[in-house]
Amino acid sequence: MGSRETSSSNSGQILSSSSAMIIAGNDDILTLILVCLPPKSLLKFKTVSKHWLSLISGPRFTPKLYSRTILGLFARRRRRGARLKNPEYGFINLSPNPSPPPFQSLTFVDHPLGVWFLQCCNGLMLYSSVDGHGYPDKETYCIYNPTTNQHRVLPGVQGSDDPSCDLRILDVNLAFDPSKSSHYKVEVYSSKTGTWKLSGSPFAKPLNVALCDGVFWNGAIHWGRNPGCRGDSICFDVEEEKFRDYPMPTFSGHIFHASHLEESGGHLYLMECTDWDTLLYDVYQMERNYSGWFLKYKVDFHPIAAAFPEMYSDIAGDILPPYSYTIYGIIVQEEETDDDSFLVLHITNKAIRYNFKDGSFTILSDFGPRGGEYFGGAYKFIESFASV
Repeated sequence: MGSRETSSSNSGQILSSSSAMIIAGNDDILTLILVCLPPKSLLKFKTVSKHWLSLISGPRFTPKLYSRTILGLFARRRRRGARLKNPEYGFINLSPNPSPPPFQSLTFVDHPLGVWFLQCCNGLMLYSSVDGHGYPDKETYCIYNPTTNQHRVLPGVQGSDDPSCDLRILDVNLAFDPSKSSHYKVEVYSSKTGTWKLSGSPFAKPLNVALCDGVFWNGAIHWGRNPGCRGDSICFDVEEEKFRDYPMPTFSGHIFHASHLEESGGHLYLMECTDWDTLLYDVYQMERNYSGWFLKYKVDFHPIAAAFPEMYSDIAGDILPPYSYTIYGIIVQEEETDDDSFLVLHITNKAIRYNFKDGSFTILSDFGPRGGEYFGGAYKFIESFASV
């Protein structure tokens, strides 16, 4: 009896081992299994062998599952007295299980002056080479996936054949929704066709609209209003290639108010300052059908300013607000509740986590004496295996 049981057990192990070998030796079957796994598992399986690494990193590998979980934020470091080539980026880890940042500098970039990040969108990042003055060069654009470390230099932007057409690029935006397509668009370059084209009808930019730093949400690029302006703003439907108005909250703050437009967790948010000291904000969330905004959170930074007096700016006067800080990002994770949503604020040498629910705050990162070198906004890191 015991001998037969042992023999049966060994036979099962042999069959199991044989099946595993068949699957491992057949790339088609193996790929069908791997594409059904979440990004975190794929990252681990890339280390199994060089063959698996090549298979998962290949341009035709398109996972069925995707993540919108924000694992961290990249913040650019301004190296005083240094050239911009291969700029450094600090990483603010937001994951409960921290891992090393995907990169610290873009060493793969072979450009005499360096690059400038313009936007991130669902795991992909858009950057531009810089000109001799350290500003984005409006001729060279690239897409970078920090998860796979793949990058693609886009072909040069082509203007209109009409010699009377004065083509000037005011803003460049990345549109990528992995839930709908594995392809992305950069207004309007399509990874599906590999070409640029002029799209939409000519339009007059409203004076109240700030046509820069567009935000991709709900299939469209959205722009905010200029400081102190009222009225609707505009967005660009990427699929229909049409501009349209969309409503904005009724403004009631100071004429020099600050505002912040951002997508997070599949929602569109607008923060508007309500006081001259720029420490009180209303946070609105847009209805998906554009029927209007509703007040989501009230924000008060006064306790943070009291705890960190370095937020007070000595150069403040009658025009500039008296406090200096940067809103790095609204963090709303799809798998969490509203109680877990928070905001990341950068002050002189620290990154602060501010909880929307109760106004409590903690230090996320202490950059030390070089903390003042971080500037501008931050870029969200989301794992993605999208091919560029």
